[in-house]
Amino acid sequence: MDIKLPLDAKLQLAIDKVGGTAPELKLNQILDAKIITHQATLNTLSVSIAGKTLTLQNQQALPLQPGQTLQLQVAKLLPTLELKILEPPSTSGSLTAQGAEPAILKLLSPPTSSSTTSPSSLINTLSSGQQLQVQIVDIGKHTLTVQLISLPSGNFAENTTGSSTNPQPLVLDNKQLLWTQTGDKAALTVGSRIDLQVSNTGANPIFKASLSAVAIEEHIVAAYKQLLPQQSPPALLLHQLNQAISTLIDAQNVGETLKQLALKILLAIPDKARLFEPASLKQLIAQSGLFMERGLLDTAQSNPPTLALQQDFKLTLSKFIAQLGLEMATSAQSGGNELLKEILQKAQGSLARITLDQLNSLPRDDSPKQVWLLELPFFNNATPETVQLLIEQDKQADQQGGQKNWVVSITITPPELDTIHCKISCYDGSVNTRFWSESTSTVDKINARLDYLRQQFEEKGLKPGFMDAQQGKPAQPNLQTMPTNLLSEKV
Repeated sequence: MDIKLPLDAKLQLAIDKVGGTAPELKLNQILDAKIITHQATLNTLSVSIAGKTLTLQNQQALPLQPGQTLQLQVAKLLPTLELKILEPPSTSGSLTAQGAEPAILKLLSPPTSSSTTSPSSLINTLSSGQQLQVQIVDIGKHTLTVQLISLPSGNFAENTTGSSTNPQPLVLDNKQLLWTQTGDKAALTVGSRIDLQVSNTGANPIFKASLSAVAIEEHIVAAYKQLLPQQSPPALLLHQLNQAISTLIDAQNVGETLKQLALKILLAIPDKARLFEPASLKQLIAQSGLFMERGLLDTAQSNPPTLALQQDFKLTLSKFIAQLGLEMATSAQSGGNELLKEILQKAQGSLARITLDQLNSLPRDDSPKQVWLLELPFFNNATPETVQLLIEQDKQADQQGGQKNWVVSITITPPELDTIHCKISCYDGSVNTRFWSESTSTVDKINARLDYLRQQFEEKGLKPGFMDAQQGKPAQPNLQTMPTNLLSEKV
């Protein structure tokens, strides 16, 4: 009589797991495998062996690419299947360091069941014009590996196999993707969602691709989190540049390009008098950096570049930061590096502030107003200062063909006065002006000069409306026009 002792539960589970991996696996057996996906950040990859797909984990970073073929040797069966990579002698890029042990791959999950949708079966169901949403699981040099999220019905399973099982990841060549916006491709990260529309069907279908609305919002949030800690007012940069310009000019180890860019930044900053000239103020706003990307687009469509783009503050600042990095990398004197480091930190802070203003000025479909937020630096008796402008335009009135309604909010701290907030609104041809300050004496001085302001409006051909000055701070309606998920005050 044969007596069969019960197996340990964990051992039985391991045997079942290995048994379903591939038929009749034996120690030291050689297997041919093809890489389907490789998630370098997680050190995991899926491979096809004998018609089945296995998910494996590698213990070290390896130069693997989707579509690459490997020879694997069974190194261990229990308790977890381990496969050793056999590197062919002709391989140019070594998969293991010289003298090190061969790379070992461990099984993470059993082979995919027959109910799982293969990439080929999914491609066969596509039709021209069909839309689907995918999520990036890996970014290769010339490929993009994506996981299908949904088809128009919201359930890809019902559109393909009739089951609720996720399809296998799909490897797309870069030539199969036609991006509707050139900037979308640069913003791709693992986890980004992409909206695809089938342009051409076949074995290698072509897709029109764009970042989904969710991905765009996530990209904005990520940029905001990155820029917010380092942002600083441009006055800090200008103050240091103004003090250090003589030292930079005389420095033998500083290149002429960096010197010229530093001078260009300082010379582009206006004095206070130019802020009171309408044509000059309009030009300064156009060159503030808020509209740099729009200027680049206009330049791409018509050459030569406009004067506003050539003198754009953000563009010049970006060139200055890039040149600072080159100077610091090649400079041999540590004393010069310390000054350049301080200037670079403040320059990056100024660039971050401009970029945040651009993010806060993005149009929103759910807002009746278009808002632009910017800071204009200027020199007041050789001292750098800034004035903050918030411009609002009523989009509904513009769309309906009516008169454009504008609101401009100005924040400034004049010498020997407290901070002044001014809100100028134009409705039905009348210009209404309100001032706020937390200083009683500043409010009294403004009230004493309102008649003079009214007279100045009339001389300029404007119709003055309501005017007053009061103590306190104005309401902040501009915060409601910004994306609400950029910053939470409850964090």
